Amino acid sequence: MHSLNQPVLAQARANHLHVRHAGRAVPPRRPERPPGPPLRARAAYAAGRLARRLDSEMARRAVV
Repeated sequence: MHSLNQPVLAQARANHLHVRHAGRAVPPRRPERPPGPPLRARAAYAAGRLARRLDSEMARRAVV
């Protein structure tokens, strides 16, 4: 015979797990980006494109 306590026990377990894990639900804040455009990245991208047009070996050195 099926027990009538099953729904009550399931609800109690769900409440217990929710209370126990409620503090972990908040994701950590992302660090703030520094102000200003990423000039170094843009300069590296432009140097890589220019070097690729000139010489493939030079392009490998510019990217690394």
